[in-house]
Amino acid sequence: MFPPLAHLQFAIVASFCFGLVAVHLAQDLHAQVVVVHGTVIDRAQGHPLAAVQVSIHGEGTSTRTDARGRFELLAPSQTVRLRVESLGYLPWEEEVQVGADPLRIPLTADPLRLEGFVVRSPVTGTASLLQPSALLTRSDLAERMATSVAAMVAEEPGVHVRTNGPMATQPIIRGLSGDRVVVLEDGLRGGDVSTTAPDHAVTIEPSTVENVEVIRGPAGLAFGSNTLGGVVNVRRYEVPRSLVPDLEWGISTFGESVNRGGSLSGDLRGSTGTFAFQVGGGVRRAGDTRTPGGSFLPFTDVSALDGGAGLSLVRDGGFLGAAVRGYQSRYGVPSSYDGVTLPGSHVGGVYVEVDRISGRTQGEWQVPGDGPLESVSGGINAVRFEQWEFEEGGFVGTRFGQLSSSGELVLRFSGERHQGAVGASGFWHDRRAEGSFTGTRPARQHSLALFAVDQIQVGRSTKLVTGLRVDRQGVVPLERTETLLVRDIRPRRFTAVTGALGLQRSWGSAWDAGVQAARAFRAPTIEELFSAGPHLASYSYEIGDPSLEAEVGIGVDGVLRWQGDRGRAELSVFGMWIDDYITFAPQIDEATGLPMRDPRLRRYVVFAPEQGDARLLGVELSSLLMLSDRWGLATAADLLHARAADGSPLPEMPPPTLRAELRRLSEVGTFAVNLQARGPQRRVPAAPAAAEATCDPQVVNGEAAVLPSTYCPTSGTVLLGARLALDLESRGWGFPQGWGIPGGRLTVSVDNLLDTRWRDPLWRAKQVAPQPGRNLRIGMEVRP
Repeated sequence: MFPPLAHLQFAIVASFCFGLVAVHLAQDLHAQVVVVHGTVIDRAQGHPLAAVQVSIHGEGTSTRTDARGRFELLAPSQTVRLRVESLGYLPWEEEVQVGADPLRIPLTADPLRLEGFVVRSPVTGTASLLQPSALLTRSDLAERMATSVAAMVAEEPGVHVRTNGPMATQPIIRGLSGDRVVVLEDGLRGGDVSTTAPDHAVTIEPSTVENVEVIRGPAGLAFGSNTLGGVVNVRRYEVPRSLVPDLEWGISTFGESVNRGGSLSGDLRGSTGTFAFQVGGGVRRAGDTRTPGGSFLPFTDVSALDGGAGLSLVRDGGFLGAAVRGYQSRYGVPSSYDGVTLPGSHVGGVYVEVDRISGRTQGEWQVPGDGPLESVSGGINAVRFEQWEFEEGGFVGTRFGQLSSSGELVLRFSGERHQGAVGASGFWHDRRAEGSFTGTRPARQHSLALFAVDQIQVGRSTKLVTGLRVDRQGVVPLERTETLLVRDIRPRRFTAVTGALGLQRSWGSAWDAGVQAARAFRAPTIEELFSAGPHLASYSYEIGDPSLEAEVGIGVDGVLRWQGDRGRAELSVFGMWIDDYITFAPQIDEATGLPMRDPRLRRYVVFAPEQGDARLLGVELSSLLMLSDRWGLATAADLLHARAADGSPLPEMPPPTLRAELRRLSEVGTFAVNLQARGPQRRVPAAPAAAEATCDPQVVNGEAAVLPSTYCPTSGTVLLGARLALDLESRGWGFPQGWGIPGGRLTVSVDNLLDTRWRDPLWRAKQVAPQPGRNLRIGMEVRP
C-alpha cells in the first residue's frame, strides 16, 4: 500500500536540493528589482515575531514573516505604504522609503485585537475576541514537535490529549472531546474519522504545519454549533494567498529516542507572473515506545507519508486557487504490556492503515469602493478517506470508507462603528463500514447553517459583539437491520438556533477584559445513535441509542489580560451547563459483578451511551514574566470541576495541571528547564454496586481482569525536562557563507528527565501500561 519510505526520502531531499539551486539562480533577477525588507519585533520585549502579515497598501503583494521575524516584498517604487498585522497586536501602517538598510518595525501588543482575521473569516476572528486563544508559530511548533498535532498543542492551558498509543491521539479542551472539539485545516474540516473513537488518528502530519490556532470554549458562530469545547485550526496555507518576490523554501528534520523515530519534511513556495504556487510534504517513521525502566509497549510503531501542492491566481484585491493533498499512515494500537493482555484486547494487536486524499478551492475578493461590503471569501473541500483495522493474521476487522465535503461563504461588512459578517456553511459525510468484526453502521450526515455576527464600537474603549446562527442537521442510517440490543433505527433530524453576546473593555495600554455568553448545540453522532458491535482497536463493544436527544449547552467565559513592559498574563474563568450530555459508559454484568462482555465472543467490554445534564466549571492561567533582561518565567495552569446533575463526577476528565518553564535568553538562543505537574484524579464515577472487579489488575489466563478505567482514580505525577534552542544563522555560529545556511533553528530537549513512571488518566488501559519514559528530542529547521 505504501511506497518504500527510503525512495520517498530521497525524492524529498532531491526536490529541495533543486529548490536550493533555484534560489541561487533567482538571486541575479532579484537584484534587478526594488525590494523592501526588514524585521518585525515585539515593541515591549524586542523579540522577533513570526507569521506576521506584511503587505503593500493598494497592491496585491503580501507575505508573512519567517521564524526570525524577517520579510521581503517586491516594491513598485522607492516609496510605498506598508501595512503590518498580527494576532494580538495593533496594526502598523506607514509610508516608508525603500533602501539598502533593512526596516525594523515594532508592534504594540493588544491581545483583544484580531486585525486581518486569523482564519481568513471575520466570523472566526470575532468569535476569538472574547475567548482565550493562542497562536503557535512555526518556532513554537519546532520546540514542541511530536508524533501528533494533539500532542503539540497539549501544553496550552485547558488543553489535554487523549491517547491510545502515540499516533491515535485527539485533543481535549476543557474536558470535552470527540466532535465537541473541531480540528480544522486552513479553516475547513479535514474529513477523517478522528473524533469517532479513541483509536482513530488526526490525519495531519505535524512536521508540515505552518502554525496552529487554539480557541478554548464555545466557538459555534465561527466553526459550527457543535464546538462546545473549542477549536484547533491547523494552518498550512495550502492555497497560496499572495505573491512572493523570491523562491521561499524550508527543510526540517526531527528525531526522538523514546521510539527511535524521526521525520523529514520540506516546502517550496514561489510566484510566476500573477500565479503563486507551493509544494511540500513529509515522511515519518517510529518504532515501539519505551516506557520507564526500559520495557517497550508493543504495537506503538508508526509510519506516515504526506504531500501536497497548491496554485493560485493572485490579483489586486484578491486571489482564487486550489490545492490537493495526499496522506498515508500505518500505526499500531497497543494490546499488551509485559506479557499481560490489555482489557478487551489480545496479544496479536491491531494495526490501522489510513489513506486520505483531499482537494480544496479557496478565494477572497476585496470589494472596491467605499460601500459597506468589504470583501467576499469562501472555500470548499472534498475528501476521500479510507481506514483499515487489521487483526492478528492480517485479516480486516473493520474497514471505514468516507466521502465528505465542507465549505463556507462569508460576506464581510464594515462601517463607522460596525464590523461584521453574514454567511453560510455546511458539511456532508457519507460513511461506510464493513469487515469481519464491525459495529459501525453505514450512514450519511449533513449540516447546513446560516449565521450573522456584528462587532459594535459602543465607546472609546468598549466593544459589543453579537451573533446568531441557525443550524439544520440530519443523520440517515443506510442499513436499518435491528439487533437484539439496538432497535427503532430511523433517520434523525435536528434544528437549533444558537448565538453569542459579549462585551470587551480596555483600560489604557496594559489591561483588557472580556465576557461572553454563548449557546451551542451538538447533534448525536452516527456511532452514538447506531453502533451495534465490537470496536477492536478501542477494546470495546459499542451499542448505540437511536433515541438520543441533541446536547444543548450554555457557556459563559470571562477573560482578563495584562500586557506590560516586563511580560503578559491571561486569566480565564468559565462555566458550561450542558443539557442531555452524552457519555459512552461501560456496562456491568449484574450476575457476575464483572464488566459486561459482548454477547458473541465474550471478549470485549460493552459500552453504551448514557444521557444526562452536566456542569463544567474551570479556571485557566497563562503568563510570561521577565524577571530580568535575560531571565523569564512562563507558566500555564488549569483546573476543572465537572459533575453530572446528581452530583457525581463526569467520566474521563483531566486532572488539575501546572506547567512552568524558567528561560535563559541570549543572543544565540534560549535555554530552559521545565516542570509539568499533574494532580491526582480522584473525582471519578462510583462503580456500580454489582461490580466485583477492582482497579488493581488481576491476571487471569494472561489477560488483565480489572474494572474499566472510567471508575479508577489516577495518582498525580511531576515530570521534569529541559530545552535548548539555538539560532543557526551563519554569522552567529561561524558557518561559512558558502555552506548555504541562511537561517534556521536547532532544538534539543529532554522530556521526563528522571524517567518517572506515570499513568495517563484519559487512557482506557492506564491500569496496565504506563506512559513513555525519558525522551531525547532533536529538531532542526533550515529556512532563508
